Amino acid sequence: MRCLLDEVFGPEHCRNEIVWFYENKLGTGGNTFDSFHDTLLVYTKGLRWTHNSIRIPVKVIKMQPVTQKIDGDRVWLRDDDGKRLYQESRADRAAGDVWTVPIINPVGNERVGYPTQKPEDLIEWVIKASSNPDALVLDCFIGSGTTAVVAQKLGRRWIACDINKGAIQTTSKRLQAIIRDQLAEQKKAQEKAKGDLFGGEGAESNAIEPAALSFRVHRVNDYDLAIQHNEAVALACEHIGVTRTKTDAYFDGLQGKRLVKIIPFNHPLSPTDLEQLKGELAARANEERDILLVCLGKELACEPWLTEWGRLRKRGDVPNKIEIIELRTDPKYGKFMTHTPASAKVNVKRKKNELEITIDDFTSPTIVERLDSQDNPIFKAQVTDWRFMVDCVMIDPAYDGQVFNIALTDLPEKKTDLVSGSYTLPAPEGETTVAVKIIDMLGEEVLVTLEA
Repeated sequence: MRCLLDEVFGPEHCRNEIVWFYENKLGTGGNTFDSFHDTLLVYTKGLRWTHNSIRIPVKVIKMQPVTQKIDGDRVWLRDDDGKRLYQESRADRAAGDVWTVPIINPVGNERVGYPTQKPEDLIEWVIKASSNPDALVLDCFIGSGTTAVVAQKLGRRWIACDINKGAIQTTSKRLQAIIRDQLAEQKKAQEKAKGDLFGGEGAESNAIEPAALSFRVHRVNDYDLAIQHNEAVALACEHIGVTRTKTDAYFDGLQGKRLVKIIPFNHPLSPTDLEQLKGELAARANEERDILLVCLGKELACEPWLTEWGRLRKRGDVPNKIEIIELRTDPKYGKFMTHTPASAKVNVKRKKNELEITIDDFTSPTIVERLDSQDNPIFKAQVTDWRFMVDCVMIDPAYDGQVFNIALTDLPEKKTDLVSGSYTLPAPEGETTVAVKIIDMLGEEVLVTLEA
């Protein structure tokens, strides 16, 4: 990892190697030294960066008779007879590059079932040390959601990514619970301020204000494309009509007289792929057939390369014509992997000072398709109730079209519980836009807005 970071940021930008020491781990008693730490590598980009000192408490007992009165920083120590003898002073110091943070108790409330889940205390130190409130925190592999949860608590904005749908689901649940608590705390603070004789001016709070009280899940990539390359080749060849040739170590088959190469779906076509093709053709001096490259998309940097190749071909230096099919956008072969979004039927009625919101139906084609692919008929029977497909429901009774403010969250505590589907909320004055956000079991969300 350090070698990769050196390549990206430059070795001169490695600022610290921090040891996370977890003193509560039990040893195995094997024939090697047990590991009681992990390593955190701190890199920066450029010469300016955010660094906040982390203060840790230090307790020092001064062995001297007591001569001073008690104040806010000192407590009395007593001997066996209860007589005051010594002073104990408490202070703090800046944390160094060894952080003592216990690992998560296997049965603790914080544990959500991820084997590599990190303690919130550890992530809190990382975020506090390297950012300020309202800064943006990115976790590219969010897992159980600890980074986003801590960032939310510390008033930082955040972006969380994961290819695992279960990780998205787990993270969403944790965040919804945190935001629900934050909304409740804000409501309490507002009520306290209203009841304060001085308008709440004298009641100062050290609580950190959340940077946002809502979030949404973006489906930036089709998770179903995370498949083995040999499976992708088979699907693509079937889709565009390619005859497989298993005797060729480089090309995947033939379409008519054209040699076909399927570019792995985990990246767009790049100049590196084109250079590899050029090298392969150079090794086949007598190969004059045209080439078809099949990919999901291509980098812009490929265009100059292809232009130059066309120039060489026109001049007679190379015989092979290169064509490209982009499976996401090609007019004929596009929509290789289509995604039919989930949909919902929602009704809203205003009765005096209340809003009655009912979810009549919800359909997730992705879930239905996956269940239909199962041989076990038990799975198919569960789709008779749409609530089996829903993970949670959130409602904003006064949606402004920009920020979704959660006024109600229906988040079942147990996996066997289902959402209600019927809700009653206080109605805002005048006409309002009610937004209902439904998230299915695969992490896809549907937003329905209705006027009431």
